[in-house]
Amino acid sequence: MALPRLLSQLTQVFLAVPCPLCQRPASSLLCADCYGQMCACQWSSGQAHAMHQMPATSKQPALLVFSWGKYQGVLKQLLALLKYGNQAELGLWLGYQLGQQWKKSGLQGTHRPVVVPIPLHRQRLNQRGYNQAALIAQGFCRVTGLPLAENGLRRIKATEAMYHLKTHERHKNLIDAFQLGKKLPSQQQPILLMDDIYTTGTTAKTAAIPLMRAGYCIVGIATVAQAILSSPLAGSGRSDLPH
Repeated sequence: MALPRLLSQLTQVFLAVPCPLCQRPASSLLCADCYGQMCACQWSSGQAHAMHQMPATSKQPALLVFSWGKYQGVLKQLLALLKYGNQAELGLWLGYQLGQQWKKSGLQGTHRPVVVPIPLHRQRLNQRGYNQAALIAQGFCRVTGLPLAENGLRRIKATEAMYHLKTHERHKNLIDAFQLGKKLPSQQQPILLMDDIYTTGTTAKTAAIPLMRAGYCIVGIATVAQAILSSPLAGSGRSDLPH
């Protein structure tokens, strides 16, 4: 092997940062192997769960749900690192992936909403140091060019973690948890909510309430991942479900 080529390869190895999942050298955020495993979690263009309607209720119209992939495998591990592993850079990067998929979906030309991330209560924000949904929204908006209202909502109730709660318990947990924040756009502009994971839709529906009361049109919610719930377990408290 020629010396210049060898030196170039050695330089790449020493300058490469470790993959946050496997710790192997990575020229990008993830190594090629982990990135391939993450892509295996992505919804294909023909899968309905990638984009569907959150069912309408007596108080709310049906809302669009748009997700990049399934909450499983490497994607699930990445979201855990983002939320609990102090890996804030993953938020921007995952938001970038979500934004690229949004542009490919055809929604970019039909919807020009203002993006509002689901907020954390100040106690959890202080513990974590950042709001993962806000980081995802930042990356998403950089790619799509959509406006961002990062503080459009406030979480005024310190709710408990919801991964173990049944559907009706989730609703009770989130009653009056959100209120309007600062620097919201005019009511003429539609709103796209954003979060890391979509599970039962309880958080999105509850967060939409103060916005709709104020006269805003909610396009829906976009998330990095969507949990797969089978009908018998949809209302149960599953230990493997996200918060």
